[in-house]
Amino acid sequence: MGKLITGGTGYIGSELAHILVARGEQVILFDLKENSFRIDDIRKKVKVVLGDLADFSEVPNVVKDNKISEIYHLGSLLTYISEVNPWASFHTNVLGTFNVLEAARIFEVEKVMFASTIGTFGLNVGEKFTDLTIQRPINMYGSGKLYGECLGRYYRERFGLDFRSVRYTPVIGPGVRTPGHWAPVLIEDAILGKPHICCGTPESTISLTYVKDAALAADMLLQAPKERIKMVNYNVAGVPEVVTAKEIESLLAKRLSRTDITYTLDLTLQVAKVHNILRVFDDSYAREEWNWQPVYNTPEKVIDIFEKDVKEHPSRYGLK
Repeated sequence: MGKLITGGTGYIGSELAHILVARGEQVILFDLKENSFRIDDIRKKVKVVLGDLADFSEVPNVVKDNKISEIYHLGSLLTYISEVNPWASFHTNVLGTFNVLEAARIFEVEKVMFASTIGTFGLNVGEKFTDLTIQRPINMYGSGKLYGECLGRYYRERFGLDFRSVRYTPVIGPGVRTPGHWAPVLIEDAILGKPHICCGTPESTISLTYVKDAALAADMLLQAPKERIKMVNYNVAGVPEVVTAKEIESLLAKRLSRTDITYTLDLTLQVAKVHNILRVFDDSYAREEWNWQPVYNTPEKVIDIFEKDVKEHPSRYGLK
């Protein structure tokens, strides 16, 4: 039976594909376009289907034609693009998720995992975000993802679909230059010896999740026994406690011969105003219910693997 990854040649999707291929799974990657450099080493071991999540006919077809038993639904438009084009975000993130769940219901897919976001939190949050913290998102991306969480829970209760989701902190790794996502490009440029202008302040904070841990969490959650899934929608972090840009800069300075980092605050993304309140992104339910344990659980370990991937796999991360 096939394992479907939507957004399959994307950033987390391609890392997840490597995990599934190594396990000997039949892997189908569904994406709007093929980012071939991310899967070049496993290209002959996966099937890539190009299609649009927002097109209802295309999603059931890929499920039916490939006898899909499990879906990892990672495909979406991210925060910045969702703010630039909220209408496209609605079609991909909202209608696309509905299409995935409907296809799963119609063709009796065994399990569906959904990638959500810290962006579902927004107004009147405290310094510690838990799975019980009220979710009132302030941007289009967070709103669409919260819809997906709620709709998935409905399908679970109404139709018996085995749905579960992870709520990621910002995912970092080489090759990520998403506008407003200051941490990965700061680390990457420092490793490559390039001067860098950070679109934040030295006090800007982030709860780090390395891309390999993000893929691991998706797989661990979907493979967890159904009886252990109680919370259904889970916070997941690599490093739950936030770290500042200045602290990351200091860690880089200790290991590199030279760093050249300056700061300029970018106020275009409202999400930053919310997330700078955060001190701990608590993922204790994931740890208790399905034994979530990140591999890269300190800022030092994140920077270690980041530098290793930059040097050993530049092509895979679009650095060549």
